[in-house]
Amino acid sequence: MSVIPENLDRPPTADEAMGMAWWNILKPAERAYWLTKAGPACCVADAWAVFKQHQANPIPPSPQDTP
Repeated sequence: MSVIPENLDRPPTADEAMGMAWWNILKPAERAYWLTKAGPACCVADAWAVFKQHQANPIPPSPQDTP
C-alpha cells in the first residue's frame, strides 16, 4: 500500500500490526536476511510479505538434510 496523506491518520490493519510485531522481535541478522530475501530497494512491508509467503510455502528440506 502506498503512503498517501489520508492513510497516515488511520490505525494499522491487523496484518500491519502483526508485521510490526514480527519485525520488532527479529535480531539484526534476521532483519537483514528477510530484507535481502525481499530484494533490492525493499522495505519492511516487503520483508513481511516475503516471510508470510515463505510460511505458506516452505521449502522442503533437501535429501542431504534428512537422516
